[in-house]
Amino acid sequence: MKQFQKKLFIGLLILIGFIFVLYYVGLSHYFSLEGIKANASYLKTQVEKHYFGSVIGFMLGSTTLIAFTLPVTGPVAVLGGFLFGLWPAVLYTMISALVGTAISFLVVSHAMSHVTRHHYGAQLASFKEQLNSYGHTYLITLQLLTVVPYFVINTLAVLAGVPFSTFMWTTAIGSLPIVIIYAFAGRQLYMIQSWGDILSVNMLLLLLMLALLALLPMIIYKFRGVKKR
Repeated sequence: MKQFQKKLFIGLLILIGFIFVLYYVGLSHYFSLEGIKANASYLKTQVEKHYFGSVIGFMLGSTTLIAFTLPVTGPVAVLGGFLFGLWPAVLYTMISALVGTAISFLVVSHAMSHVTRHHYGAQLASFKEQLNSYGHTYLITLQLLTVVPYFVINTLAVLAGVPFSTFMWTTAIGSLPIVIIYAFAGRQLYMIQSWGDILSVNMLLLLLMLALLALLPMIIYKFRGVKKR
């Protein structure tokens, strides 16, 4: 069994390396704002001709990239918003993101946990401490703030013993606001000159309010701790 896990890990490592090289060498261009806009007319035409096939292709491609924890959720949501409209894009992107995240979580859990445990030892101790103090709120906040890479969150959650179902629903809640914002921006794709245009002052304020809402139980816990002293 250990020999099989070792071979599986090596195979996955090679595949992940290949996907990362492919993405950063050439594929990333197609998920850049310039790449999306350059192919927008062609993609829009294909959606009009083959809607269901386009949805399946969009979701399969998105799921695959997200499963390898590549930072494409925002660009995928923008593209989806342009091609399918706001709420269909939110639905397709969220399904893709959750399926991709589930695959990543299970791969780390069953094939890579014994290797990553040594690498993330220091971070794991801090992660467990925060998780024990703040519970589900901490996971939602990590997803909402998007300051920690998805692979790190997935790995630490596995190593900390977070149940699969808990990780999935907290990921869904934490990711949904970001997906909605990017999908909404995709409806006005031709007016966007940079990713900074998406995160306008109003959007940033909205994200800040959501983050503060997610952090509220943590703030209350800290306040009570100080007050008891």
